[in-house]
Amino acid sequence: MNYKEFYVRINFPDTLKKLESLAYNLWWTYNNSAKDLFKMINPDLWENSMHNPIEVLSSIDKNKMDELASDQVFLSRLDYVWNLYIDYIQTPKWFELKKDIPFKDSMLVAYFSMEYGLHESIQTYAGGLGILSGDHCKSASDIGLPFVAVGLLYRNGYFHQYLNSDGWQLENYPNNDFSLMPITESTDDKGEKNYIEINSPEGVIKAKIWHIHLGMVKFVLLDTDIPENSESNRKITGKLYDGDPNMRIKQEILLGIGGVKALNKLGIAPTVFHLNEGHPAFSICERVNDLMLEKGLNFEEAFEFVKKTTLFTTHTPVPAGFDVFSEGEIVRNLGSVYFNAPLKIDDILKMGRFEPYNRSEPFSLAVFSAKGSVFRNGVSKLHGKVSKGIFHNLWKNIPEEFVPIDYITNGVHLPTWVSDECKRLYNRYLGEEWYLKPHKFEVWENVDDIPELELFETKNILRSRLIEYVRRKLKSEVRKKGGSHSEVLSAQEALRSDVLTIGFARRFATYKRGYLLFMESERLAKILNDPKRPVQIIIAGKAHPKDNGGKEIIKQIKHITRQQEFKNKVIFLEDYDIQMAKYLVRGVDVWLNNPRRPMEASGTSGMKVAANGGINFSIMDGWWDEGYNGHNGWSIGFGENYSDTKYQDYVESEELYDKLENEIIPMFYDRDKTAIPREWLKVMKNSIKSVASFFNTTRMVIEYSEKFYEELHKMYFELSEDDFAPLKDFVQWRKKVEGVWQYIKVGESDFEYKELKVGEKIKAVVKVDINNLVQSDMEVVCIIKRECDRDEAFRFVPLEFVKMENNFSVYESEVTLECPGRFKAAFCIFPRHKFIKNRFENNLFIWS
Repeated sequence: MNYKEFYVRINFPDTLKKLESLAYNLWWTYNNSAKDLFKMINPDLWENSMHNPIEVLSSIDKNKMDELASDQVFLSRLDYVWNLYIDYIQTPKWFELKKDIPFKDSMLVAYFSMEYGLHESIQTYAGGLGILSGDHCKSASDIGLPFVAVGLLYRNGYFHQYLNSDGWQLENYPNNDFSLMPITESTDDKGEKNYIEINSPEGVIKAKIWHIHLGMVKFVLLDTDIPENSESNRKITGKLYDGDPNMRIKQEILLGIGGVKALNKLGIAPTVFHLNEGHPAFSICERVNDLMLEKGLNFEEAFEFVKKTTLFTTHTPVPAGFDVFSEGEIVRNLGSVYFNAPLKIDDILKMGRFEPYNRSEPFSLAVFSAKGSVFRNGVSKLHGKVSKGIFHNLWKNIPEEFVPIDYITNGVHLPTWVSDECKRLYNRYLGEEWYLKPHKFEVWENVDDIPELELFETKNILRSRLIEYVRRKLKSEVRKKGGSHSEVLSAQEALRSDVLTIGFARRFATYKRGYLLFMESERLAKILNDPKRPVQIIIAGKAHPKDNGGKEIIKQIKHITRQQEFKNKVIFLEDYDIQMAKYLVRGVDVWLNNPRRPMEASGTSGMKVAANGGINFSIMDGWWDEGYNGHNGWSIGFGENYSDTKYQDYVESEELYDKLENEIIPMFYDRDKTAIPREWLKVMKNSIKSVASFFNTTRMVIEYSEKFYEELHKMYFELSEDDFAPLKDFVQWRKKVEGVWQYIKVGESDFEYKELKVGEKIKAVVKVDINNLVQSDMEVVCIIKRECDRDEAFRFVPLEFVKMENNFSVYESEVTLECPGRFKAAFCIFPRHKFIKNRFENNLFIWS
């Protein structure tokens, strides 16, 4: 039968209308008072609905509505929460108070991401990338950054994990009921629903536009699961990260091209585009085509403008992690999109390859994103270095350290991840600045003022809550699988609330080495079953549906948990999600992370653990490579890289056991006369101070704004003024420079000095025949570094033109010798223009 669906909205009386507004703004996801308000309505449903206020409100019948409307206590709480919300919206924030941003009132950042982890009740995320995206958006709202997030709205989202009796992972995809999610359909001024359309080989793809509101950030989400589409096209926004390559490219076309079309449809005009990973790369195509079609720019001009207003963030530590497609797949899928369009498929293909004319090289979304952005960054200091190596072939003729890829280390949104107990503790001893301005480092020095007993008791409460959650979860799993009464009783006895608890939870990719802890099972069993100093381990995580290697590791661990010596001491929790993550990162004492270095781009779970008083025990990879200071946790190794992976596993597993036996466990159980582990608490405090103060998304988003967004916004207006005259001039200037660059000749270059002592000056001198260029077109630089400064960047010292000498332009500069040691220096000549933001970005340079 052909049913017609209707959605009947709740008819709130005037006294309760604020309740609906609050429910549809995800500000409530990190405000305890707002969450408590919804819980008051129906506590059981609040828990059973994964804390979904829309589902709670939808359950209200007329009698309950009348009861709430006359409940003065509830109405008083509603007014209180509403005032908190209004205060959040209206209080001037970091960006609004910031001065000296050109064209500030028109700045708008468009952030494109394949997934967003906003809350456990909104299943539009798969893992770390989505959680990071969600936290990024929350902090953008907190600091008042003009920000719009673009993504897809999935009918099924990512899978729920289910282990069969053999421990093998099976997948069950949910069916999201959008009417019970805090999302709204986008409508125009006439109340008509907003749609966009994209041509495809199978016909027109139509997508409905939806909105989520999170504080001051609006989300623009696309949904193809509508009757107007074919069955195959309806599935484009079905499963997140569908393993079918043909479906993957359709999703990425919808995200990139459809996302730009949606912004245009809504009249939203960003000045900055931020591509979070390579998935949204096709947004570059649509923006270029729009500029060619609407502004009359040629391809080179349009591509340059898009490049100069785009940032690309890569999260991938190996080239194999990038999505690539054959030339045929690109032609087939984009040919129909840009049929008879000014943008040509050949131009797209060239920009997606390291070697533009190598037709056997697949098209890489990451390469396309790197070429189509003027700023590029990794997500930790170490990952920035790794990314330079991955993309080195785009800048072949320069040393790897000069590859124009920067880094901004990830963070976490503290109001979301810090427990209520820790929030109260921090409010009492750190003041509200920790919450309002967590990026102010000095605030966190007050952690030393927290009484050790209070900190210890707080952690005990969080551990106990975690244990109770684990027991409830295990009992639920047993009952779902038809387990016996004895199995239910066993689940009730799992773990102890007074035992050192280690957490290990992440995506089960093989490089994350979930097996490392179990390489010597007898030794581990002895550690866990020590009668005086017992230890327990909680493990969680999903493998990708196509990753049989990851599934096999899960299966092996599940078998281990059933062995008598590990039973109820090693627990594997099924279906890792945001809700489970909150219990884990808040309750564990130690967070174990042992990826194969340098395969962890950043990681953020350990940051959440530290903010709740837990301590990290990790390989020196990702963020921990810069976060570990020798006093705030424990490292495995010293940052070594191995070619023999089996030997690496052996060495690092041995160190893991050694440190557990000789350092970590003894410190936890070493109590003074008042039964408090004083040394352990010192490490806890150092962990909170050093990690929470820096590794938060408020600091991270401010860094993105000051390092990238504001510069991109400025270039947007500078390049587009006077009908794009500065852009056209720059493109012509660059062509002129490229035409004569090979004819530039470098003459003598040297250093003149009297003595090489600290405080003395040396003169750097370079003579250059600049051919048909003028001195202002050139930049001559002395690149200098003290060799013993392993972590310090090279200094770039510009030389000034001083005179002509025998047809050579002479450039000079004095360099002060500020410290002793062995130095190395070189001269390099670059083209100079105010729109060149990295000296090496255009691959035009000459070494002297």
